[in-house]
Amino acid sequence: MKRYIARTDLPLSPEGVAQAEQAAVRLAGTGIGVIYTSPLMRCSRFAEIIAGKLGLPPVIAIPELTEINMGSWEYRSVQEIKNTVPEAYKIRGRTMAEFSPEGGESFRRCQTRAVQAITAIAAAGRDFRRPEVCIITHAGLIRSFLCYAESRDLNDLFYYQVPYGGIFTVNYENGQFRTGV
Repeated sequence: MKRYIARTDLPLSPEGVAQAEQAAVRLAGTGIGVIYTSPLMRCSRFAEIIAGKLGLPPVIAIPELTEINMGSWEYRSVQEIKNTVPEAYKIRGRTMAEFSPEGGESFRRCQTRAVQAITAIAAAGRDFRRPEVCIITHAGLIRSFLCYAESRDLNDLFYYQVPYGGIFTVNYENGQFRTGV
C-alpha cells in the first residue's frame, strides 16, 4: 500500500544498506571531500555508509535537506487521502507546486528551502581540499531542486524519476547550477 512517507523517521532498510554500498562503489574516485545529508535516519545512515567506505570525515546533517512536510497526510495511504479528502487530493494534482496539506508545506516552499541549502553547500565546497560534495536527501526535495536547476515548471516535478540510491550530478559555477555534467 503506497503511503505518504516524508518526515516519518524510518531506519534504513537492508535493501537501502545494499544501495548505499553500491553508491559508494560508483562514487569512489570522484573527488568527494564531504557528505551532507538530511538528518532523517534513512538518509543519515546511507550517508554514513558511503563516508565509511570512502574514508571521508563524518557526515554533516542539514535540517533543510529534510523531505517535504506532508502535514496531516503524513504516513497515511494514498487511498485513505483519496477517500477522506477527495477534493484536496484533486486540487493537489492540479496545483502541485502551491498545494500544502494541512500542517504541511508546498513543493514551492520545499524548493526554496532546497535551493538555499544546496547553494550554501555548493559555495562552501570550495573550502575543502577535495571540493566535490555529495548530498544525500529525499525524492521530493531532489525533484523540487531539479526543477529549479533546469528551469522546469515546478508543477512538472514528477517528470523526474528519482530511484532509491540514484545519483544525480549537478555543477555549480558562477552562481548557477547545471545538471547532467
